[in-house]
Amino acid sequence: MFMLVLILSQDLPAQGRGNVFLEHADSLVGKVIMGEQARVLIGNVRMTQEDVLVTCDSATQFLRTGMVFLSGNVVVKDDSVIMRAPRGSYNPNLRKAEGRDGVSLDDGKVLLLAREGEYYVNEKKAFFRTDVMVREAGSTILSDSLTYYRLETRSIAEGNVRVHDSAQDLVIAGARLEHWSTRGFSRMTGDPALVQIDTAADGQPDTLLVRSRVMESYRTGQRKLLAIDSVRIVRSDLSAIGGQATFFPDGDSIALRTEPVVWYEQNQVTGDSINVYLQEQQLDRVDVQGEAFGSSRVDTAGVIRFDQLSGETMNMEFNERKLSRVTLDHRATSVYHLFEDSLANGLNRTSGDRIVMEFDSGNVASITVIGGVEGEYVPENILIGDESSYNLPGFLWRDDRPLINPTDRTEIGRMTAEWGAGLRAEGGAE
Repeated sequence: MFMLVLILSQDLPAQGRGNVFLEHADSLVGKVIMGEQARVLIGNVRMTQEDVLVTCDSATQFLRTGMVFLSGNVVVKDDSVIMRAPRGSYNPNLRKAEGRDGVSLDDGKVLLLAREGEYYVNEKKAFFRTDVMVREAGSTILSDSLTYYRLETRSIAEGNVRVHDSAQDLVIAGARLEHWSTRGFSRMTGDPALVQIDTAADGQPDTLLVRSRVMESYRTGQRKLLAIDSVRIVRSDLSAIGGQATFFPDGDSIALRTEPVVWYEQNQVTGDSINVYLQEQQLDRVDVQGEAFGSSRVDTAGVIRFDQLSGETMNMEFNERKLSRVTLDHRATSVYHLFEDSLANGLNRTSGDRIVMEFDSGNVASITVIGGVEGEYVPENILIGDESSYNLPGFLWRDDRPLINPTDRTEIGRMTAEWGAGLRAEGGAE
């Protein structure tokens, strides 16, 4: 009996970091479990190891290994960190807390939720897995697993990663995410895709889809999202490809670099760099710098022809989703096919220092040429059958315009369904 009292009352040694102290339990029972001496603590259990506080409804503490198995309203506190779970364990030698059956960790900056999780006191690191959700100001992350480094405020999420940006109401999906909270920087890899659903002027959903090899988000200073390598952009009225695209949500603009191509309705635009400006999510202006070239497909009695524009720079203005004006500067040249009573009637080729084309309902209403004007009219009987010889230097009509394919539609449906269902509200404990 005297030895049993000693066993029940002693505090357990923890290797290198001080003892584990039992501060309170409503009742305590000594047992031998699987050949090891243990004590069972029941009711308002409270234990400490240096700055770590562990509380629960009941616990089983093994005397030789020091392991403590926790059950009922488990709470582990380490300075500003609070970890909660219905059940779990605490290893005083490793200073590691584990949570099961729905665990949360809150350090005042981010909230982690998952089915299972571990927190390492010494390393200030958490590892969560299975239906992981991370919430912080302005964004929510879903993934299969996530490692969180508190001191760096850095997270690494892996497996079916989804990021919802509430400020811009968009979702970015991929296989792996590195996220720095205090730096306001994230990098998504593993075939990332961005989806943003807006409402068009006619009330119909207007989906923006962006794909690339890498996506980076910057939320400090000038907010921007960078899509890098093999960029594909698809929207109802606009498609684009290029080596790099930068989205500026505050300025409602997209900067395309590295061999960019933009398609709008039947128009194709290329140049060294292209800037696309939106107004209330509608196309407002396109600026092209360096080797600017615009083509527009014209189908006439089964014959495919192309109106063409070229210059050093080009500015395209839109009104209510229709092209209203095009301005070309420096070595400006245009090839425009003529019609009379809907019948083809040759083409005009015009060049000058500047060309301004005005449009009415998407059709050319007037052409003004300024400085060094030269022009040529080609009659229909000469043009027909020899259309390609009148193409401007550098003309290339591309057939690789990106479209939303069935795989994209499935991905978009899955991503939006997840958020519509409440961000997997059941994936973890609050």
